[in-house]
Amino acid sequence: MALRLRQARVTDLPAIYRGEESYIRCWEPEHEASWRAQLERHLTRWVDNFDRLNVALMGNTFAGYSLWTPEQHYAELCTIHVMPEHRRSGVGTALLEAYALDAVQHGFTQLRLSVRPDNPAKRMYEKAGFICTGTGAHDYLTYKRHA
Repeated sequence: MALRLRQARVTDLPAIYRGEESYIRCWEPEHEASWRAQLERHLTRWVDNFDRLNVALMGNTFAGYSLWTPEQHYAELCTIHVMPEHRRSGVGTALLEAYALDAVQHGFTQLRLSVRPDNPAKRMYEKAGFICTGTGAHDYLTYKRHA
């Protein structure tokens, strides 16, 4: 199946919601109640940054998404999620590079992201040239890369 990336559509929001929900349930179940209590805040972030919300499709199947936001002097990857059945097939790497290209097109030269220390995706970030710069909020590892 061919991998295709595109900007998100409103009809993608339910799948994005399910992806975020599955992340919380899997990796941070202790935060699920507060995540749900802040659902309007999450929806607002997705909508306010809709032009920076990319979707990956394998054939016609929703395979994942990524969202980044512009910060003062850098582009922050807020979330990246690949559906379990499409992991380790290049979807995450394609979404990561789409974020980098998109950020450059918007004038950013610094890319940043944060990840749980036990999240296997950190290997993908390191392979893509991101360098760990320390620990940030919630003991997440912080990474940066020049675009």
